[in-house]
Amino acid sequence: MVTKEQYDAAAKRMEEDQETVNKFFKEKQEVFNKRMEENPIFTDDELIYSGTNRFICGAGLAYPKDCGGNHYWDCSSLLKGETQLGALQHSPQYPFMTYSIHGESEYRGTTRPGGLK
Repeated sequence: MVTKEQYDAAAKRMEEDQETVNKFFKEKQEVFNKRMEENPIFTDDELIYSGTNRFICGAGLAYPKDCGGNHYWDCSSLLKGETQLGALQHSPQYPFMTYSIHGESEYRGTTRPGGLK
């Protein structure tokens, strides 16, 4: 049987561990936000592509690997700096929490230029 002291000690460790996890994700988000401010141009290796969805311009939907859960699917051509906003017809961004878009995989395929690597 678990004693009250054991339970209290485990609850305290769990709270401390959660604080560490929260700090990790906060710091990761801060690094990503700084990257977006300083140099929002990404390489294919830094992006996750959709399995099948593309923008009106023909480029695959993508998002940076290090973004947080409040990010969105965007035009891979814009993310890579190959096209300027307004140069081609683009759809709006698709927030993760609003749209269910499948990412690339061997099963679903990819919209990545050249296929999966």
